[in-house]
Parts: sequence; structure tokens; C-alpha cells
Amino acid sequence: MSPERRESRSVREAAAGYGVTEVSASDLKNAWHEWLQRVAEGGQTLVVTRYGRPIATLSPVEENPPPLRIFGALAGRVALQSDVVTPTGEAWDTER
Repeated sequence: MSPERRESRSVREAAAGYGVTEVSASDLKNAWHEWLQRVAEGGQTLVVTRYGRPIATLSPVEENPPPLRIFGALAGRVALQSDVVTPTGEAWDTER
């Protein structure tokens, strides 16, 4: 089977998004350097498949990732169960 025919069968442009290509795990293994070059230089995202099912995504690294937020990082993730300011009346043992 010619390489062009094999590539057209195992690699197909995904309809979901621009620059996303599906590639079988065996084709990725056999020509990993070519695929990495497409990702690194072309900004292409690969969806790696095994037996036609997606198993992994390979995408370029963001050059300038957004800075981490310190304040508000847990917004919407913490639930307040009761009043945390009012004394509970429980005695504390500070001598331990």
C-alpha cells in the first residue's frame, strides 16, 4: 500500500475544529518526528486514536500561559457551612 493511500486512510481532518487531525497510534509511533514537527511548527493539534477511538491529544505548548491568580482562585469551590466568626463555646486546650 502506498504511503499516500495509508495516510489518507489513517489520518483525517476532524470536522470539530481547525487544525485538529486524527492519527492512529501506530502511525504516530512509526513517524513520531514528523508528527511532532507538525505540532511544534504548524501549531496543529493531534487526536491519537487506537482502533478508531480517541485515546490522547497532542497539542502545542502555550508560549505565554496566563498568570496564576492568587486572590479568588477558590471562588465557587468553597461552601460555607455555618457561621465561622461566632464563638462556639467550646474550651480550647492550649497547653498541649
